[in-house]
Amino acid sequence: MTTFQKQLIQRLAAKKRSKKNGFTLVEMMVVVAILGVLMAVALPQLTKAQDRAKSSAAQQALVNSAKTCSIDLLGGDAEYVVGADGDEIVGTCGYEEDLVAEGGGKTHTITIDSNGIPSSPVTTDTPTV
Repeated sequence: MTTFQKQLIQRLAAKKRSKKNGFTLVEMMVVVAILGVLMAVALPQLTKAQDRAKSSAAQQALVNSAKTCSIDLLGGDAEYVVGADGDEIVGTCGYEEDLVAEGGGKTHTITIDSNGIPSSPVTTDTPTV
């Protein structure tokens, strides 16, 4: 056996002993498919959670505005237009008036009665255009 043949055999044996690193294309495709399925499930749930949070924040801002309006009316202050950040809450602070807030696909409405007392929030779905 020649030196060249010995070197060739040693190189082939070394290649067989060496550990292969990395992923095959099939393994990568399986991982991408699993991530795609997880994202298809997770994104709608995330969107629903964001809508619930926006709706809750709009309702809380509306309740706070209605309380402030009621206190101002009972204290004898002048009537004014209620507005929040980005005009989320619309309405006029006055007797027999409605305050409206939208958020998360819901519309929340509070009515100030003739005594200046706000009603409980009424929630309806916001129509889509």
